[in-house]
Amino acid sequence: MVQSAPVHNRHDVQYLRALAVVSVVAYHFWPNRLVSGFLGVDVFFVISGYLITSLILREVRATGTLRLTSFWVRRIRRIFPAAIIVIIATAIATNLSGLTAQILTISRHVFASAFSFENILLGLDSTDYDRRGDMTSPLQHYWSLSVEEQFYLVWPILVIGALGLTRKSWASTRRVLGFAIFGIAAGSLGYAIVITQGVDASYFDTFARAWELALGAGVALWAQRDFEPWRGQLISNRLGWLALVTTFAIPGLNDFTPGIGVLPAVLATTIILATGPVSTSKSLPFAKPVLFVAKWVGDRSYSIYLWHWPILILLPVFLGFALSGASKIGALVLVLILSELTFRFVENPVRHARAAWTFKPLFAGSMAVVTSAAVVAAAVLYPHDLGKQEPADPLLANMLSEPLEVGTPGLAEDFPYTLPYCVGAGAAVFVCPNSNVVEFDASSYRPVPPPSDTCQYEVQRMIMDCVIGDTSASRSIALVGDSHAQAMWASIDLIGKRAGYAVHVFLASRCSYRLYHFKWCTQRNREIEPRLNSGEFDLVILAQSSDIIDAGVENPVIPTNPFVELFGELHANGINVAVVKDNPKRGPELYSCLLYNPSEPGSCTSPFQPQMDLATQTALNLELPVVNLDNAYCPNNRCDAVRGGMFVWRDNGHIWPFFHLTAAPLLWSQLIEQELIHPQQ
Repeated sequence: MVQSAPVHNRHDVQYLRALAVVSVVAYHFWPNRLVSGFLGVDVFFVISGYLITSLILREVRATGTLRLTSFWVRRIRRIFPAAIIVIIATAIATNLSGLTAQILTISRHVFASAFSFENILLGLDSTDYDRRGDMTSPLQHYWSLSVEEQFYLVWPILVIGALGLTRKSWASTRRVLGFAIFGIAAGSLGYAIVITQGVDASYFDTFARAWELALGAGVALWAQRDFEPWRGQLISNRLGWLALVTTFAIPGLNDFTPGIGVLPAVLATTIILATGPVSTSKSLPFAKPVLFVAKWVGDRSYSIYLWHWPILILLPVFLGFALSGASKIGALVLVLILSELTFRFVENPVRHARAAWTFKPLFAGSMAVVTSAAVVAAAVLYPHDLGKQEPADPLLANMLSEPLEVGTPGLAEDFPYTLPYCVGAGAAVFVCPNSNVVEFDASSYRPVPPPSDTCQYEVQRMIMDCVIGDTSASRSIALVGDSHAQAMWASIDLIGKRAGYAVHVFLASRCSYRLYHFKWCTQRNREIEPRLNSGEFDLVILAQSSDIIDAGVENPVIPTNPFVELFGELHANGINVAVVKDNPKRGPELYSCLLYNPSEPGSCTSPFQPQMDLATQTALNLELPVVNLDNAYCPNNRCDAVRGGMFVWRDNGHIWPFFHLTAAPLLWSQLIEQELIHPQQ
């Protein structure tokens, strides 16, 4: 009888690790070359399930139990030191980069990565349309580590439960674990294929990935029994390797991830592990150097994975240009150097340390928590030098003051009230110096109306009948729409206060006032439809994104104009309606300029690209009034990233609510001109 090879003697596992990390790095550096290289992460999941379960079962068979705290301490010693070093280095580099969008969000990702829920944070962000356009985090790749660490937390507890149920009988324990692994794998795969199909957040969902880890665990459980080499073992192993390598080049698999799309790579990895280590002829040409390099990369695969993404995201900022050609090769060399240093001076010393204190669960756990907390605190408390960061309230107080006298020098007729002139959208009207410095931290202003007695809601993504503006007024305005309408809340609130209107806000991310959309969105629109058509409101303002087809909609092929029915109903009932033309998109030129010129954001500009969104076209066809603020965002056919001392766009599609507040006078003028509102006398 031939005993299955010990885990630590399996060089093929290191070769698998090398292939996995090379595919991931190649995919991130050259996404158009290795189109499915992202599957390397799934290979890692299977390997982790196999290795961790093998270690657990070895201890269970030897001692009849599993020391849970010792297991977790070993995981902390193996994973935590290198991970926290990269987090610290990334946080420092991000703050030194001067990249405002990264600095404003880095603390969220530092916290999530340090405490192993980066995948949860990314899942929440990917389902929140308000955050889908945020700049890519240099710690985003920690999502896969978070999935594995959550597995390390739960799986040994299940093993202990199996031991308790079977009274430590190995045969019974093995049988119970087999059923558990099968149940987890089947349930998780079904969940990944059916329930999460088309949902952005499913990519990061732990349970949608659990089946991959479970298959690795199943191989480890199966390998505990003694077996003889069987006919076809070698050919099965070779076919597994061939299938795995081929899978990385298959296009379109990302559309079916994490379900069917990752199944070929996961099954191929499972076959390779299950067929066991097989001999490799080193007499073949170049076999020895290739295997040597593969093992070297495999040994350092963890550090390579940790370093490659922050280098790819942040290095262009410091260089001032996008990586390409030789610069990408240089970036890879830097990744390998940092990985070697981390492997030699961090991973190995901690992993092989024999000092008694390093094995103390209380010490190791305390050090992990304290260090993580210190990293988070440093990222949060780091002095973010984003300009003067003047508070919004003084500006708001100025805008609430009496309108300027007509004879005021420099007063523009369509900009009746705001001080100072050159703040935000004011610089689109008055003659102002070019603003290269961000004097107002636009992110400091409230992204949604503050909760109050008249504005109560449980979650920010769905705001139903929140009343702002002049809450005591007998006249009222309804603001209805998605996150693009949400960006307008401050300006409509200001107009309501100045003109004497209570403003009723009906907002939901990714939910414009139309049909053929998410079921919950259609339900929301049907709920408010009677009120909007009843004549309760003196004015209904509809604002929405121009992107009408989003991932996950009920009907990917829209059978008809989704706006025409609801807009037409308002028109037929004689409701006073204003449709807001969607704001221009930031565009790739502006994005790249901000990325590579973080110290001079005011120099970033791009030509205005006229666009007509479907909602606006529908309004024009129905002869409904349209409000167009393009001149506030892109005056003189030029779109500047910074205007009047503040950023205009929060991401590719959304305007900062603070900037929109400064555009309130322009909105006021159009509403007055079209006789949609009437200020109190």
